[in-house]
Amino acid sequence: MLDYIRCMVAGKSLRGCAKEVGISLPTSFAWRHKILAALQSFEDNINFFGVVEMDELLMDYSEKGRIYKNAEELKRARKQKPKKVAVLAATDRAGNLLFKKFDGKKLSPEQIEQFLKAKMPKDGVMCSSNKKAFKKVRRNVIKHKEVVTNHRQKRGIYSLSTVKKKASEFTNWIYFKFRGVATKYLQNYIMWYVVMGKYLTGKTVSNTGRMLNLASSDRWAWYRYRELVNITYVN
Repeated sequence: MLDYIRCMVAGKSLRGCAKEVGISLPTSFAWRHKILAALQSFEDNINFFGVVEMDELLMDYSEKGRIYKNAEELKRARKQKPKKVAVLAATDRAGNLLFKKFDGKKLSPEQIEQFLKAKMPKDGVMCSSNKKAFKKVRRNVIKHKEVVTNHRQKRGIYSLSTVKKKASEFTNWIYFKFRGVATKYLQNYIMWYVVMGKYLTGKTVSNTGRMLNLASSDRWAWYRYRELVNITYVN
């Protein structure tokens, strides 16, 4: 497993990792997602303070890897599956960063409030776009809200430039490096991206040790991985 983690942090593909470690492609896929499932616990360490830029990121819904039994099942799935999935992006001036996937094709005020209660003190500043979901967040959840429109800076202090840059980098990473990922695994890849930006350095040897430390610290990772694998698609 240590050699596999080294291949992961070096940025190798599933096939590249499989070839170097001497395992099959399906095993390579399983090992990657077991390791990524362990990174979920890192989310508990992420909190935001001061001015927090927040935005909604709409990503393509994907069932990548699904094998359809017949043409009828494919046709039915195309009609029933959603087009987009909502992701909340947040970052503060200290460099804390998190993307959070929620159910639904758009964020709701309740989902944003849930995130704020868990990750941000009431006296912080939520800096967001003028989308309806953000505007409806209640004052008893966050006292200070700043709405930024047209990608401009407000009063020389508030803007969404950082969170939009991070969101753009993340989507490029997902769509160009991996050519998209199945939506049920999206939060795993989100945490991989967050950990790379916050926890890892540019040195493969050091990063391998850090990833191993994270992957081995969560005893519930296997169960989360099995839950994801067992998620069934709409037929």
